[in-house]
Amino acid sequence: MSGSAIFDRSPLGAGRDRGWFIAIGCALLLLGAAGLFMVTTLTIASTLWFGILLLVAGIVEIVEALARSDEAEALSSRIGRFLAGLMYLIGGLYAVFRPLEASLALTLVLGATLIASGVARAIWAAAHEMRTSRAAVILFSVLSVLLGAAIIGQWPYSGLWAIGLFVSCDLLGTGLSWLGVGLFGEAQAAPALSR
Repeated sequence: MSGSAIFDRSPLGAGRDRGWFIAIGCALLLLGAAGLFMVTTLTIASTLWFGILLLVAGIVEIVEALARSDEAEALSSRIGRFLAGLMYLIGGLYAVFRPLEASLALTLVLGATLIASGVARAIWAAAHEMRTSRAAVILFSVLSVLLGAAIIGQWPYSGLWAIGLFVSCDLLGTGLSWLGVGLFGEAQAAPALSR
């Protein structure tokens, strides 16, 4: 039974609510497919959303740092949290008012992160014993490095499409998983019920 999931019942009531899972899956698939045709717009919209989240996080961090008493938290810790909240606030304002430039910066960070995580995974896989395929981990690490290098190699133009493409692919993957739960969720869970 290694590596297989056994459900005691249908996941999230898939048998009863199949239509909803199928409808949500289809809607997400349509949104992901539409996103593939407008990756620049989706990149800017994602950057705006990220900026709004940074603004909210910055405001909450600043308010909480100012509202804490000296007994609850040391002054140096509160000052550090205040400064972190201020950086979130500045980054959020930049992303909201200059989304195109912010998407260029985020894309550069994304490419560098893909390269760094790919190198780190490859080194970890080479240095450790694994129960799974070491070659597969190294292969996906190399693909991550190549993708990061391609994004950085095409920068700043990749700043117009990379984030939108990733969001579209995420919507497609999520849509497929919801559709799979709606279509096959009960069939996978049925053998476990008979045990």
